[in-house]
Amino acid sequence: MKFLTNIAPAQTLTMVAFVMTFGLPSTAEAQPERVLVPSGSFHSVMPEVKGEPIAVNSFYMDITAVTNEQFAEFVAENKQWQRSEVPAIFANKDYLAHWPGSSPDIESLGGNRPVTHVSWFAANAYCQWVGGRLPTLNEWEYSAQLMDFESQQEARQFTARLMSWYSNVDTKNSAAVGSTGIETIHGVKDQFGLIMEWVQDFKPPVADNLSLDCGTVGRMQRLGNTYSYAASIRYITRMSYIPTSTTATMGFRCAYDATQKMETENPAQ
Repeated sequence: MKFLTNIAPAQTLTMVAFVMTFGLPSTAEAQPERVLVPSGSFHSVMPEVKGEPIAVNSFYMDITAVTNEQFAEFVAENKQWQRSEVPAIFANKDYLAHWPGSSPDIESLGGNRPVTHVSWFAANAYCQWVGGRLPTLNEWEYSAQLMDFESQQEARQFTARLMSWYSNVDTKNSAAVGSTGIETIHGVKDQFGLIMEWVQDFKPPVADNLSLDCGTVGRMQRLGNTYSYAASIRYITRMSYIPTSTTATMGFRCAYDATQKMETENPAQ
């Protein structure tokens, strides 16, 4: 049974640009594996024209979130993004607060765990460093809905798991990327159950009219299922942030235009 997937002709997406000078990766290992997410459409919890789902062009997305090890490589080659060097206009005081120093012991930190305590600016800079960008809000949410379940029972079990995770996110014991067992039909992992993730346009135009409360979450659940509950929580939480925000629950992954040549694309695709 397919879960909330609606394939439709795509429309052009607008990309938000952010520029800061930094070098390119010196090794291929710095670039994570990625997969192609084909074009399609989805229904959002946000207001939309009745009967017209949101169209999304095809794009590439990282299979997993960016890790501490990968971000440490970026910081090592771009010292302006070290905790002691980053300007306050690009990150608040908790930037990389979980790292003991500018050159942390990655093994003890958990090199394969998702990097958190990174601002929107820092996430943008990293993605540009590897030749990509942050996914748009619609790209991220569209990809997250592309899941299959063998039965209604399996779908209900997934629903219960989502409810539990969003109700009690553990910020002190993050697991390794790829460890949740949650994967879309195109191979994107951990969009649920690991961390929240930055997107380019994390504050939609209606954000000023919304607040972080249960009533707003309830009004946003237009799809009538637990996926809409999870999406509502993500939208509302992101809306409470500013670009310099850094928290233990927020990390990121990168996206890439489908026109780019993906030399590190997952060979299984």
